[in-house]
Amino acid sequence: MNRSRQSDDGDSVVETVRERRPTVAPADLLLTTLPALLLAGWAAGVLSALSVSVALAIGTLPALGIVGYALFYDPPNGCV
Repeated sequence: MNRSRQSDDGDSVVETVRERRPTVAPADLLLTTLPALLLAGWAAGVLSALSVSVALAIGTLPALGIVGYALFYDPPNGCV
């Protein structure tokens, strides 16, 4: 039983791994900024004189802008 999925056309293992390596899409970067903004708002509330709820509300505003941008201005392509 051959478990290797490598084809016999001479592809090396390194080339096969490079083909399967995931790439980071712009939509993925947008999704990572959402919790970063909320954590920054929470940290600002803890470290400053602002209350945590006010700081989170302020941090939510740019996060809402990013969600609107991702959904309406530049939606991800290729969704099935």
